[in-house]
Amino acid sequence: QAEDGIRDVERSRGLGDVYKRQMEDYADFKWKIIVIGDPSVGKTTLMLRYTQKKFRELYIPTVGAQISRKIVKIEGYLCSLNIWDIAGQQKFSNIRRLFYEGADAAIIVFDLTNKTSFINSSTWYNDFSSHSDSSFGVLIGNKVDLKKNRIVLQEWGEKLAEKMGFQYFETSAKTGKNVENVFSYLATTIFESISNNR
Repeated sequence: QAEDGIRDVERSRGLGDVYKRQMEDYADFKWKIIVIGDPSVGKTTLMLRYTQKKFRELYIPTVGAQISRKIVKIEGYLCSLNIWDIAGQQKFSNIRRLFYEGADAAIIVFDLTNKTSFINSSTWYNDFSSHSDSSFGVLIGNKVDLKKNRIVLQEWGEKLAEKMGFQYFETSAKTGKNVENVFSYLATTIFESISNNR
């Protein structure tokens, strides 16, 4: 049970893959969330931590895009989060923009121990905002558990996120810190915007 009232339906029921697919078919809402950022900042491990409660130490580059789904319940409604982990390598830049289409939100991830990945977050934001109808998202400083290696200050991330109009979070895919909070924030905010427009 998340603090803001989102219920992880999959975890609470221990659902198998077949039942998960059936729930996806009957979901009241389906939202597309794209995860972008430089290679090796932890995009895939963040997604694995949220959807499967796992952490992968070994870096395996994503080819094109990898899609995961998570079913949550908000105010009695079944909501399917379709999370697109999009490859960060330059060679995928042309096809990457096709994946932005129909996105409801973006997660821009940088590595707190890598200043270049933080600087490049602005380029990722411009890329997303130029090729998507959505302007909603979050900026994530990942690997907060690596305190001794940290280079990017929290106030830098907060200022950049404010400039983007995004919310800022610092996470650890390894420990799980703030990972649930990121997706809970995205899901509830999208849900509230839909409710307000009814």
